Amino acid sequence: MFRESLPIAYDAPADLKKWPSLKNERVTSKTPYLVYNGTLADCIRQLLAKPIKQISLYDIVTERQPAFDGNVLSPGDAAEIAMRKDFPKG
Repeated sequence: MFRESLPIAYDAPADLKKWPSLKNERVTSKTPYLVYNGTLADCIRQLLAKPIKQISLYDIVTERQPAFDGNVLSPGDAAEIAMRKDFPKG
């Protein structure tokens, strides 16, 4: 979850991670692995470019910010953040 009214540091370091899967479901007994390392904005763009059927297997790990409840963003959070007016179009 994130708070829409608070600013987001899109240039903060972030990692896009993918969970190992079985039949397109997360295997949570395993550890997610690094797919991409960059800024938060870049990780969101990378995530949203993935096939829709696989997007639920990914998380974005970033620095804790006042706008976020934690340091892991779900694909749903990432999609909502990408629709914000202040999201860099980059």
